[in-house]
Amino acid sequence: MTKTFLGIASVACVAVAAAVLGTPSEAAQGAVREFTVSGDQFAFSPARIEVQKDDIVKVTFTAVDMPHSFNMDGPYRLAKRAGTGQSVTFEFRATGNATFYCSLTQDERCKNMRGELVVK
Repeated sequence: MTKTFLGIASVACVAVAAAVLGTPSEAAQGAVREFTVSGDQFAFSPARIEVQKDDIVKVTFTAVDMPHSFNMDGPYRLAKRAGTGQSVTFEFRATGNATFYCSLTQDERCKNMRGELVVK
């Protein structure tokens, strides 16, 4: 009977600790931050996204006037494209600062489309 009681007590302690502390994945995960970004007239709006480290960043990117892309190099390695009037939604975990840009070459002004992800 003592073994049974100790077993039940151990399970109860583990359950309470998990409820209070959360799971390891919950502790490492930041908040979900949602942004709507548009590509229009060779500019991103907004051109600056600020988040906290480990936040899950959810972006809905819309190409308003013509096809545009949303790219980030480095650890993110993102390349998303939206046709005229279309949207694409994607998520990533914020790990560090980065520049986002349009990589399409249909117009020379696409090269000037730049924005920044700021991770605090």
